[in-house]
Amino acid sequence: MAMDVTANNISNISTPGFKCATARFTDLLYGAERGASGNVAMGMGTRVSEVGRDFGMGALESSGNARHLAIEGEGFFQVRLPGGGVGYTRAGLLGVDGEGNLTLAAGLFLEPPLTLPEGAVASSLAVDERGLVTATGADGKSVEVGRIVLARFVNPAGLEARGDGVLLPTGASGAPVSAVPGEAGAGLLRPGFVERSNVDLAREMVEMIAALRAYEMNAKMVQSADEAMGMANNIVRG
Repeated sequence: MAMDVTANNISNISTPGFKCATARFTDLLYGAERGASGNVAMGMGTRVSEVGRDFGMGALESSGNARHLAIEGEGFFQVRLPGGGVGYTRAGLLGVDGEGNLTLAAGLFLEPPLTLPEGAVASSLAVDERGLVTATGADGKSVEVGRIVLARFVNPAGLEARGDGVLLPTGASGAPVSAVPGEAGAGLLRPGFVERSNVDLAREMVEMIAALRAYEMNAKMVQSADEAMGMANNIVRG
């Protein structure tokens, strides 16, 4: 499990807005064995207690593309899921579909939805740090499309990953609190910037080596125990 989590982190090192995960372990129930001085507690191994996410902010990288949006703060973009419901993402790659609807991660519609006015030029889209979206209308004048609303959570570590950079709320994360960028701690938008993943490659390599060594040691211990039991059986037969 630790290797799988580390491999997933490394594979997403270039995924915008990706938050690295860490597998945490706990010891299993103990069994009582009779010893010379009384009962001895014998451990039964270990299990995964949780896979937690680090929601520390990734570095902001200038892209020169006005449709790229990064959040400088704790907020999340809101997107409408295909089957209904709302998902949350940090990947602010703004797009427009064939009907003029504004989209984000994996082509999902923004929530609340925003649509270009008829005749507005899609390539002229502009977003300010407070989430106000504007475009050039058919008459050449700037028209207001709407405002991007963010959401924040009391415990973002409790969010559940869905894929495509989208996260879902759970009982552990708490209910989302919607806010205009710049209010209620949601953070401001940074147009023309992309939030890189917060994966630290050097740390992930150390975690991978540690997991590999732990696995090797456990395998060696099982092998040694098997050899010892074989020797004991041969002595009894002799």
